[in-house]
Formats: sequence, structure tokens, C-alpha cells
Amino acid sequence: MSGLVEFLRARLDEARAREHGKRRSIPSPFDGHDVEITYSSYEGQQVIVDGHPYPAEQYFKIATEPAPDPNVIADLDAKQRLLDLHAPDSFGSTSTYVTCKECSQGYEVHEWGPEYPCVTVRLLGLSFTNHPDYDERWRP
Repeated sequence: MSGLVEFLRARLDEARAREHGKRRSIPSPFDGHDVEITYSSYEGQQVIVDGHPYPAEQYFKIATEPAPDPNVIADLDAKQRLLDLHAPDSFGSTSTYVTCKECSQGYEVHEWGPEYPCVTVRLLGLSFTNHPDYDERWRP
């Protein structure tokens, strides 16, 4: 079951790459400005920003530049940090029992904490149950 963390890190990296590849729709540098787009057969497409003409070609280039959603990136970063926090820990080099460093805090030295991957890591995996590489044994 140790493959869950590698699986999750790969999916989070894929999500980050997809997000960085998105084209800007909203927000744009023109948010908060009055933008009017008109078309006439005589003048073609015109863009008016805050009452002033703006080059239409330049407007559409700027308004569609790649722009990842900062909230999505922050969410992906938080999930990566949770994986870092809930890292595996074993009881010496000869132990086959692996527990979670974070979830086993508070246990006495002779007690064994929850087996790894812990519930927190397993819950992170629920976002990817549709992925063909998801292993149902990882389900919490």
C-alpha cells in the first residue's frame, strides 16, 4: 500500500500541470474596468476600456494569456504539505510495521500508532478514485 503516496504526488503534479496550462478567462488584468466589445461592418471589432479605445487584438491577447487559478495552486500546495506531514515512519531498520509520523504522535514508545497510510493520506486519495491506477485497497 505504500504506492498511495507516489500515486497521489503524481496526480497532484498532473493537476498542477493542467492548471498552469489553462487559458485565462477570469480573472484578467481588465477586471474592475468597464470593458465594452462592439462590432460594426465598417470598423470591425472594437474594444472600449473605461471609455477609451483599446486595440482589440492586444486586448484579446492579454485577456487570454495563461493564468492558473491561485486558489487551485494553493489547494495543491496544501495537499502536498499534508503528504509531507503524514510521512511514513518505521520502528527501526528491521521493523516491517510502518506508521504515520504525525498520527502516531502521543503514543508511548512501546505502542504502535495507526498503520500507514493513515486515514488522512487515504482521504486525499478519494479525489482520484476514477483514475485507472487507483487501488481500492487505499479507500478509507
